[in-house]
Amino acid sequence: MNNIWFRELYTDHLGVMFRIKDMKYSNKSPFQEIVVVDTYEFGRALLLDGKTMLTEKDEHIYHEMIVHSPMTINPLIKKVLIIGGGDGGSVRELVKYSTIESIDLVDIDKEVIEVSKKYLQFTAQSLDDPRVHIYNEDGSEFVKKIEKEHYDLAIIDSTDPVGPGAKTPAFTLITEEFLENVAEVLTKSGIFIAQTESPSYEAEYLKSYHKKLRKYFNYIAPMIIMVPSYSGLWSLTFASNVHDFYSLNLDSLKTKESLNVKYFSSEFMKYSILFGKYLPY
Repeated sequence: MNNIWFRELYTDHLGVMFRIKDMKYSNKSPFQEIVVVDTYEFGRALLLDGKTMLTEKDEHIYHEMIVHSPMTINPLIKKVLIIGGGDGGSVRELVKYSTIESIDLVDIDKEVIEVSKKYLQFTAQSLDDPRVHIYNEDGSEFVKKIEKEHYDLAIIDSTDPVGPGAKTPAFTLITEEFLENVAEVLTKSGIFIAQTESPSYEAEYLKSYHKKLRKYFNYIAPMIIMVPSYSGLWSLTFASNVHDFYSLNLDSLKTKESLNVKYFSSEFMKYSILFGKYLPY
């Protein structure tokens, strides 16, 4: 394996390569190609359909920011919906809060969850928490069955709905119908947050996605984070009908529990939100 390299293209002219130390798992599920490898630079990595989903070295940045940011803005969150996230990283961060009562994890691909439990214990360690309920269903269909105003937080932790992902169920998670349904299952003070690709290489996608969100939420705010294995800059997007993210007193926001985190802080969240405010669209 010493001379095998993984290559991922961000555009037709730009991409990244990293050297593979060992292959741990490779299989094509009914939905996607699932690969787990050990790399020299990033440690263990999960690849879906040839795209990097997480690496051992920096997954904590993404998972801490997508979870602790909304939890800091609204510490009264009790019921959480995660769509995607079968690797368990978002769940791992959520169960740190004693105030969380239930977490519904909806990932269409059961094999991702099974593989994560076996090979990615560093993210999947909390999937057996009694507050976690796992549903192997299409997230876009799942939200149609849920009563209105049921969740306090919805995290869209899906695979990339662009490039190869445009041909998979991930594409259904960016439709207007799906976004409208998610808005309806959130409480009046509920928060929506989704991974929304690279602001450097998917600017047109971001513009289109934000335009859709504005039809169903009063306030939206992209948040820019740094994840080296995700091409450097990456974006998460908040949405809410109550929380005006740019009017929040960000200096006063502090986490309500003592969290075992490597990256997240309220200061990082503040500047990530402010950075997103100045995207050129």
